[in-house]
Amino acid sequence: MPNPEANRSQNSRSRARPSTSAAPRQPVRARASLRQLLRVASVASGIQFGWALQLSLLTPYVQQLGIPHQWASIIWLCGPVSGLFVQPLVGHMSDRCTSRFGRRRPFIFVGAVAIVIAVVIIAYAADIGWILGDTATYRPAAITVFIIGFWILDVANNVTQGPCRALLSDLTSML
Repeated sequence: MPNPEANRSQNSRSRARPSTSAAPRQPVRARASLRQLLRVASVASGIQFGWALQLSLLTPYVQQLGIPHQWASIIWLCGPVSGLFVQPLVGHMSDRCTSRFGRRRPFIFVGAVAIVIAVVIIAYAADIGWILGDTATYRPAAITVFIIGFWILDVANNVTQGPCRALLSDLTSML
């Protein structure tokens, strides 16, 4: 024999009122304009262009300064070694940045300024070495200044590259 209590509880469940609260919505995000994407992408392409110029133009300059060929490969390790430490650190810091300019832009700006400083140091390494007492045949100061500028350039490129890629990712996730 059917249980009338069981039927009543099933009927009351099926006649339950629908919830008055609306389903949770995804937050509405503004779309990134093509102009904004192109500006950020131009920074990213500029960084890659800088890496290419560094490899193509600085190798002859290293030889002109008189750095032995076997030491040149050690100098070229600056980029990967600095990237191993700098990019994760800057990525961690930029993810938690609360600047009024955004999470990524302060790091891109600082990196860009450091790139300019490094390029000036590298460009004038021979002149700075001359001021510090180098001769035409013996240039330890110029080589030291060049290596310092080279390291600054590699670190600055890595400081700029990570946040720039993350900014592109942030902007394209809005589309």
